[in-house]
Amino acid sequence: MDPIAIENVKPEIDCGRFPAKTINNTEFKVSAEIFRSGHDLIYPVLMYRKYKGKWKSIAMKKIMNDFYEATFIPRDVGIYEYTISAWKDMYGTLIKNIKAWLSANEDVTADINDAINVIEDAYKKSKGKDKKILKNALEEVYISDLNKKIDILNDDDLAITVKKYQEKIDKTDYKKLKLIVDPDYGAYGSWYELFPRSIGKIDDLIRHLDYVKSMNFNVLYLTPIHPIGLKNRRGKNGSRYANENDPGSPWAIGNSLGGHYSINPDLGGMDDFKRLLKEAYNKNIMIAMDIALQCSPDHPYVKEHPEWFYHRPDGSIRYAENPPKKYYDIYPLNFEIKNKKPLWNEMKRIFMYWISLGVRIFRVDNPHTKPFDFWEWLITEIKKDHPDVVFLAEAFTRENVMFELSKRGFTMSYTYFTWKITKNEITQYFNMLYSEPYKFFFRPMLFTNTPDILGMDLSKGRNEFIIRAVLAATLSSLWGIYSGFELCENERLDGTEEYLNSEKYEIKRRNFNSDNNIRDTIKRLNLIRENMSALKSGKIKFCNTDNDKIIAYARYNDENKIIVILNPDTENVQSGFVDVPLNEFSMDSNAIYDVYDELNMNNYKWSGNYNYVRLIPGKRQAHIMVIKNA
Repeated sequence: MDPIAIENVKPEIDCGRFPAKTINNTEFKVSAEIFRSGHDLIYPVLMYRKYKGKWKSIAMKKIMNDFYEATFIPRDVGIYEYTISAWKDMYGTLIKNIKAWLSANEDVTADINDAINVIEDAYKKSKGKDKKILKNALEEVYISDLNKKIDILNDDDLAITVKKYQEKIDKTDYKKLKLIVDPDYGAYGSWYELFPRSIGKIDDLIRHLDYVKSMNFNVLYLTPIHPIGLKNRRGKNGSRYANENDPGSPWAIGNSLGGHYSINPDLGGMDDFKRLLKEAYNKNIMIAMDIALQCSPDHPYVKEHPEWFYHRPDGSIRYAENPPKKYYDIYPLNFEIKNKKPLWNEMKRIFMYWISLGVRIFRVDNPHTKPFDFWEWLITEIKKDHPDVVFLAEAFTRENVMFELSKRGFTMSYTYFTWKITKNEITQYFNMLYSEPYKFFFRPMLFTNTPDILGMDLSKGRNEFIIRAVLAATLSSLWGIYSGFELCENERLDGTEEYLNSEKYEIKRRNFNSDNNIRDTIKRLNLIRENMSALKSGKIKFCNTDNDKIIAYARYNDENKIIVILNPDTENVQSGFVDVPLNEFSMDSNAIYDVYDELNMNNYKWSGNYNYVRLIPGKRQAHIMVIKNA
């Protein structure tokens, strides 16, 4: 039995079955409750290392009672391990007891000698700077009187040094836990999604990069760029049969010209794509590529590997089904066939091919329709050699499935944000996502819209688009829009949340300079995000308001204190008082302080916790208030 109890370790995902997540060059905090029987003190340390590297240790700080914590900063991407070790703090216990006995006028001569013996033993084991510190302390303590001896033994620097080398009595080790350290773009990004064919060829897309950059987006997400199937191609608005000029859905991948390794010749060739990657990089834009592990009936895999697909009793290959919809233009792959290794390895080769060209971000279509163990295997295999590659799970499915995909390796995930409209829905949902254990492994990607989802709320027009943009850009460090959102496109298919004349089934030419756009707002939001670290990795706290039609929440860290305030009413002025969480900001409740509205670029003077706001639709729909003299 372990003599020291190490319990309630955080983060620890599913008893250590899955890794926690963080990003490089960011503090990673580990906490635990650590205690033992009796009156002796304990000395707990946080141990960490790059996987299979040399262990490093940091003494854990006692916060209260039996609660300890420590942080370290992983400097490289990849897999890390961490654990906690604890042993009897012999030196600390001696010093504590000496102080207590002195206050009771007890003789402490023998106890001081015991403490000196511990220092002497540490001196023999030490080296370098530590040896010098211990030697100086010993030389001084030998010639000092009682009071001076006490002062020397009680020195913090001496205690820290001695405890590095003291005998590890009753040493207890916790199990090893894993940590995935991702690059910063795995946890922070502003994404812009588009259909390359609607822009033209890849050369046209390269020219379009300036437009994307003009709104300060740093990730350009491309819908699938592969050849599109001809057999069973779907027509306008997803109709069962296509006309001669219908381009088909880009998610129906493959035809006689190639499959997942090929580029649709209507867009250009591989050299064009490589040039796109280079030009995007020069503009500080990363290209996110859509990988959909499915095939059209024309895909080369259908002839080469018919055993990789689902079959009906008559031997024919089964098309994709998601009742009430049937996708005649797509054949799903069967990842659970008896001899699955060749199929799984081929799927890995697809990713590795595009990685070899320089792609580092993948949006994965419908991952929840493939086995969990496939994704855990594939992502682990890829990250062994390419820890800088990140994966976005496009999984609009049950919450437990979304969470499991993140545990199994997905860097970030789509969310239910699109359907969270009311103040109560937003508050409850994001309080949950930012709570334990979800905050340790689940990174929410907030898309305002997708090619499949216009969202019922956006029918209200321009003001609603602004509201959803502000919410998405400030509730998570990851957000995105699908092309046309900035133009406030909101024509929907009757009775659905889908777009009328969906771009999935037709080429859409847009006038990106048309009136009624909100480009300036989006540009401003992305600039604020870039300059405010609290919107990249800060905490969140929803604020009380005396007007329930106002939404307010704080995003904050040691560098920024931000209050986001929105009027979700697109037609009526809403005003009231917002309760600023000054205690969370370590500010006095009577403080007088300056705030600057980064969104509307206005200065205000606030005082205390409760401050008045007035939000006017079409003029001042929201505030992003930054406390300037916190």
